[in-house]
Amino acid sequence: MSPAERPMREMDRDIAGSIIVINNAIFDGEREDTAGPLALRLLEENRVHVNRTHAGETRSFLKYARENHSAVVAAINEALNEGSRFLLTIGGTGISAGDVAPEATAPFLDVAMDGIAQEIRQHGLTQTPLASLSRGLVGITHRGKGGTLIVNAPGSRGGVKDSLAVVCKLLPHIFEQLDDQD
Repeated sequence: MSPAERPMREMDRDIAGSIIVINNAIFDGEREDTAGPLALRLLEENRVHVNRTHAGETRSFLKYARENHSAVVAAINEALNEGSRFLLTIGGTGISAGDVAPEATAPFLDVAMDGIAQEIRQHGLTQTPLASLSRGLVGITHRGKGGTLIVNAPGSRGGVKDSLAVVCKLLPHIFEQLDDQD
């Protein structure tokens, strides 16, 4: 069997995750969030748990942030401090003034995973020519146990689907490499 024919493995572990939706209208309650709940469902199907129970209380780690650098940095810090191993930001990857997700994310990344970011854009281009406008980053906070995978997805439902279609199939291998090192 050639490597291209080898089936992808499924996740063999549960991962704590967070989603940060970066959008002023959603943050202010002027628009309904449709991309965040979609991401939550897709991640839960892949054993990334955004809703977690601790001490008998279920908390959602689906959060909202305003479109400014300090708000996004604060939301990322909060997610990391709460133990998230997978962090998905939604929105803020374009070229408008409030599109600051890559700039806010970059200082947290010890290892950039540019190949995955490029594959997300290529997959998106099969759906829309606008996918090439995304400046989203993918990377990990540090190598080894406890490293967190961070993915910047575009703010649309299509952008979330495209991003997670690429990333979710890689999660077993990524977390095996991060966690199963001596």
